[in-house]
Amino acid sequence: MELVTHRFSYWERLINGADKLYWLKAEGRGWAVFLPNQDCGFTRIYRFKPSKEHDIRRDSPWDMGDWKTIQSEEPLLDVLSSIEYVSIFKHWKDHRLEVNSVPTEFAEGRLSNTTVDKAMLVTKGSGCAVCGKSAGSRATTTLSELSTVMLSISLCDIHQIEAREHPCVLKFFGTLFFLDLDIPDLIKLDHIPDGLIVPMANVIASNLEAEFDEPQKRKRGWNIRFSMQDGWSWLLRLNTLTDYAYMLFNPSNKQVHRIDSADDHPDVAFGPDHQHFNPKTKRESIEPSFSYGIPLFDFPLLENSKQYHAMK
Repeated sequence: MELVTHRFSYWERLINGADKLYWLKAEGRGWAVFLPNQDCGFTRIYRFKPSKEHDIRRDSPWDMGDWKTIQSEEPLLDVLSSIEYVSIFKHWKDHRLEVNSVPTEFAEGRLSNTTVDKAMLVTKGSGCAVCGKSAGSRATTTLSELSTVMLSISLCDIHQIEAREHPCVLKFFGTLFFLDLDIPDLIKLDHIPDGLIVPMANVIASNLEAEFDEPQKRKRGWNIRFSMQDGWSWLLRLNTLTDYAYMLFNPSNKQVHRIDSADDHPDVAFGPDHQHFNPKTKRESIEPSFSYGIPLFDFPLLENSKQYHAMK
């Protein structure tokens, strides 16, 4: 992995921390080499370039560090392509694929069922992004402006508790890389504010090409029914992000699909959010839904569910 830095102060840190330093005499260029290890299987080679537009050829290496002089890039690549380094990379890659298999499955579910366009997974070692130990938890946040990006940080149980002590997941994420992220104060809510219910319903109705009845505030949250032109309808119950349900009814007013957050199916992966295909029938099946409990994020799942049943 070939990288460049334009900051000399960072270049000094790279020289001091490198495993090996090579001076390419024919090119007037130095490389700081970091060999593969359990945290990164790539052999990383860094060089200094004063700016993006300009490169300066030097006659000799810098005064700091112990530089080994070689003629050109070709013999350097021969050294870095040794069987040992290639083997380390292969084993590291296989391990990373195994460690990331569950986070990847979760990310793929969000990409398929929600408005998430891109997912960033943060792991280390055997999982936990902080200590590298096995991870059974995650801290997740989703950012949306021009596109929707999900950030998922794998954590062990101890560091999951630590993550909860931060005001938001992004602040915690910054601490992993020694970043002081300037994030404005946020108000954490576990529900959709009442003032957004009608505007949100208008957006959903427009996307569904449906009309909706006046939202009703009941004991377990808001109930909103969306009636589509072909006779199908969705009934949304929105209480909190951990207490919601989306119910799809066919033109005969029979419920054929249900997406909810009830913690009554511990055997379903990535719960408690899940979906019922053909609920309360012999053909019922239950699968992960990867939903948020925010209909605007979950709209692709609503579309896909209706299309699935309408085509049967």
